[in-house]
Amino acid sequence: MPKTVDHEARQRILADAACTVIARNGLAGTTLADVATESGWSIGSIRHYFPNKDELIAAALWRVGERVDDRIRRHTAGGMRLADLRTAALELLPLDAARREEATVHLAFMAQAAVVPALANAAEEAVRRLHEPLAKRIAHAIRTGELPGHLDAEKEATRLRLLFDGLAVQLVTTPRRKSTDWALEVLDDHLAALTRSPGPSKPRN
Repeated sequence: MPKTVDHEARQRILADAACTVIARNGLAGTTLADVATESGWSIGSIRHYFPNKDELIAAALWRVGERVDDRIRRHTAGGMRLADLRTAALELLPLDAARREEATVHLAFMAQAAVVPALANAAEEAVRRLHEPLAKRIAHAIRTGELPGHLDAEKEATRLRLLFDGLAVQLVTTPRRKSTDWALEVLDDHLAALTRSPGPSKPRN
């Protein structure tokens, strides 16, 4: 019988190799030859799945999201409480080597998408993929009373996503800072502020 080929598994292998190369060499310094060396595949085999570098880079970004999603599901077991939101947030911050690699890929891709229109759709999908689960978790916390009822889940998800972006930039670009405690403190301060957020002020007569 003919051997069954798991094409999705092969694409993941190549995307993981691309993530490693991008994190090491930067986006501009990444070539198909580098990814071939990292993965042990030939350039021709890579081109079978990803005809050009932009498609491989987009796949690397998608793979980053998949890896993060897998860890969040594993660590929260589908929980939607505020504590689970914090757990999910920690998986998005570059607090160790693996998450630092993912953050570097994400930031490099977003910078490239700003000047390469062909990458715009993948960039927007990456934002949506991050935003939607955050908004759902915040909305659940509002419904259950863990967060004040006047909060807007979509707006707060955007604020949290922007906080992640800022923290990720600082964590990736300041490698000499050995401790990441400051980033956790900023995150915890933000989440704590949400729980005591005052409602809209009433207009004075």
